[in-house]
Order: sequence, then structure tokens, then C-alpha cells
Amino acid sequence: MSALPFDGPTTDEISDHPPLPLAVEFLRETLEHVGTDLSVPTPCHGWDLRMLLAHLDESIATLREGLTTGRIGPPPTRPRPNCAGTEPIRLRAEGLLADWTRLRPHPVTIGDLPIPTTVLGAAAALELTAHAWDLGQSTGQPTLIPDGLAHELLPVAHQLVPIIGRSPLFAPPLRSSAATAGDRLLSHLGRTPRPDTA
Repeated sequence: MSALPFDGPTTDEISDHPPLPLAVEFLRETLEHVGTDLSVPTPCHGWDLRMLLAHLDESIATLREGLTTGRIGPPPTRPRPNCAGTEPIRLRAEGLLADWTRLRPHPVTIGDLPIPTTVLGAAAALELTAHAWDLGQSTGQPTLIPDGLAHELLPVAHQLVPIIGRSPLFAPPLRSSAATAGDRLLSHLGRTPRPDTA
């Protein structure tokens, strides 16, 4: 469910300019459709909308921690305040983008592993995009991942979410002959691209 805890991927196909601005914009658009009922199920197995929003909020906070301090520590023992509110998440996502644009520090350390900042930015874009799509499915306002964003994230997904060792963070990849980059991206992440027509 998260692209954050990876173990030293190769970076051959990860751009020096991850599509984080596009991912933040996609997330902002899907957050607009979140209503007051946070008990609805999501594509993330066993999670309702409240849990997904809390996870997304914590992921953004973790990414910002890495960019601003150069280190990502262990996860907190309790959720952040207002973690299921769409407005705080939108503001934190915009803050993440501002951090990325302004800071771009030296490699970020996760545990004892140094990670290039470009890899962290790519992981952030993938995380936000995947969960923005999840939100769209949950709210009954399914949104296609923008083609340009999906094209840029496909090689990122193959680098950061390999076939082996992805469980329990991601479901197994699905076979796909889909023509769109967005559908191929979702299939690789173990999501059914168009559940209503599957």
C-alpha cells in the first residue's frame, strides 16, 4: 500500500525530475470528492476511507520529514491530529511539493540506508498517485490517472515495487494487456484498473 519502505533499488530508470507536481495536482482533484462518510471501503484490502486518509497523511508527513531533515525515523505510535481531514492532507501535500522544490537536500537516510533524493521524490509521486486513484474509487468518482503522469511513473513502479518482496505492502501484480499507461501502472501495483467493467 505504500511505496516508502523499499530496500535500495537501482536508480537507472528514475528521472532526476520526478513528476511530483503532477501527482500532487491529481491528489488535490480527487480529495475534492471525499464526502463525510469515511466508513466506505477502499481498494486497499481491509481499509475504509478513514484508514486510507490517515495512511496517506502519515506518508506525506514521513516524506516531508525526509526532505527537511535528511532522515526518516520509525513511524509514530499514534495518528497525527486531523489525519482523516481532506483539507489538512491537501495542505500537507502542497507543503511536500514546496519542500521538494525548495530543499532537495543530500541523500535521505532511512534506517541505515542512504537514499538519493530523486528516489524519495519518485516514491512520493508514486505513493500520492496510487492513493489518489484509490480515493476516486472509494468516493464513487473514479478518475483516470493522467497519461503523462502514468507514463513517467511506470518505470518508477517497476524499480520501487518489484515482483518479489512486495508483500504485504502491495498485492501481486495483475496480468494486463491494457493500452493505457495508467491501467498498466495500476495492474503492476496489484489494482484492478476498472473494477466496474472487470
